[in-house]
Formats: sequence, structure tokens, C-alpha cells
Amino acid sequence: MMKLDNSGREAFASCPRKYFLSCICGLRPLQGSNALRYGSTWHAIMEGYYSAVKAGAKLSEAVQQALAYGKAIWELETAVHPEWENDYRTLDTAGEALLAYIDEFQQTDVGSLEVKATEQAFFVKVGDNLGFFGKIDMRAVLDGIPFVVEHKTTGQSAALVAERLNRSAQIMGYTYAAKMMGLEVQGCLVVIHQVSCRRKADGTWGKQTIAFRRAPMIFTDSDLAEWRRSFALTAEQIAQCKARQCWPMQFDSCYRFGRCCYAPLCERHLSLDELQDKEAEIPGFIRTTRDYLEPTLKRISNMKEAMYAKCEGC
Repeated sequence: MMKLDNSGREAFASCPRKYFLSCICGLRPLQGSNALRYGSTWHAIMEGYYSAVKAGAKLSEAVQQALAYGKAIWELETAVHPEWENDYRTLDTAGEALLAYIDEFQQTDVGSLEVKATEQAFFVKVGDNLGFFGKIDMRAVLDGIPFVVEHKTTGQSAALVAERLNRSAQIMGYTYAAKMMGLEVQGCLVVIHQVSCRRKADGTWGKQTIAFRRAPMIFTDSDLAEWRRSFALTAEQIAQCKARQCWPMQFDSCYRFGRCCYAPLCERHLSLDELQDKEAEIPGFIRTTRDYLEPTLKRISNMKEAMYAKCEGC
């Protein structure tokens, strides 16, 4: 059975060669992505905060746990990549954003938001020989409506991103997965965190913009059926590429959102065997396994269990 997550689906849909390089070869650029590191950190902060809220912890304890989760992921992502560019998206910024998030939502959420689960892993069958796996950020009931909750970070306008995500394959897929697991959900609540800043003429960063937006996404059964067909087609195309050992480059994606991080590697025209050789060093890139996060995630899980145990004793 083929098992495919949204990251793999998205990579292949963007460019088959990108899927090969990232998902099969495990290649990642030496220089880390500030946007991805901040996004991973924010996801961890939200998990830490809401798992503490679910456990019935005090606000101060929830903040403390959230920052501990975020710090753990930040340090891991920083250690994976040897090179980083100075940026405004720092761990301190994430901490400031958490306090701003609490200021905006904490009071109104009292009595209207019930956290059902945080970081819920799933695996559902999409066909006889195809499975979809991933991790739902959170499930919650807001104003009586049960949602899958997905946290997103962006440097663009939160309103613009909300509009774009209305047809997001990931959001549809996670809604599909929740319903296939028999969970009561009516849609997906996308919680968008905007953090942006302009660089001054002297090279320093100006004032930061930190903003949030909650955007409910409701999908019909027909929407989810179309997502299923699209997902199955992508999986079929991946299987064909594997069988033929042919991973063509999709040149339309080389500069879709700036230059693709794999463009320097593609321009070298190395053979697939060279790229796939786990012992071969590729200048400018490192190799990672897909489970490199596991030790840190286990540490976070232990923190969560300790918080639940503490609150049960209160």
C-alpha cells in the first residue's frame, strides 16, 4: 500500500523532481528557511498552549508550556541546518506573538471554545492500495460548531491568505480524514498568524506587524469527493514515476514563490543514482530522515503528560 501525506502530495504536484529530492533522497539545503522554522515553532507553541488549556492549567502554566514547546522545536530546527540568515522571525518574536494571540482571543474563548484534542495523528484509506496520513493540529468546538483546527503562519496579509486557503488541498484533506475517522466536524477553522516586517535602507528591520485571523472553511461532500479523486491521481502519478525511475522537472515551479531551494541542484544535472546515494555528499545540501523530529516530539509528549498529571492532581 502506498502511504502519502500532504507534504509529499504538495511536493509532487509542484514538481516531480522536488518530490524525488525531498521525499526520496532526503535532501535539504544547508541554509535553513526562516519561514519554515518560525512556522514549526508557532505550531509547537499552539500545541503547548492548547494542550495545557485542555488539561485545565492556569494561564501562566499554559504560557510556560507553550514557550517550552516552541523552544524545543526552534532549537531542533536550528541544529539541523548549519547555515541561517539573520531575520526578524526569531524565537522572541514567537513569544511576543503568543502574548498578542492571548490578548486577542483568550477572553472571548472562555465559555465558547472547547479543545477536544491537540496534535492528533491520523491514517485513513483513500483506496484499496492508498493511504493518507498526517497530523491534525487541533480539534475544537467553537460557538457550538465542531472544527478541525489548522494553524498557519505567513508574511502576507492574513485576509489574503484566508482567501487563498479556501481551496487548499491540505485543508480539504484534513477535513476528509476527520470525517473518515468518524469524528464530528463541520469544517476546518484556519487560524492565520501574520508576522511581517520591512527592511530599512540601512539593512536593519523596522516595526513588526503581528496579526491574527480565524477563517472557517466549510466543504461540501462534493468538494471532498473531488479532493479524493485528485489525491488518488497524484498517488497514481507518483507510482508511475517510481516504476519508470523518471522524475521530470516542472520548470513552471522553479520561480513560483521566489527561486526554488532545489534549483541550484537541478542545474547540476546529477544522475538519479548520484542523488539517491545516501553515502554521497551533495555540496550545499544535507540529508535527513523523515523521522528526525521524533526525539524532540517525544520530549514534548512527556511535557504534555506531566502537565495533565499535574492538573489532575489539582
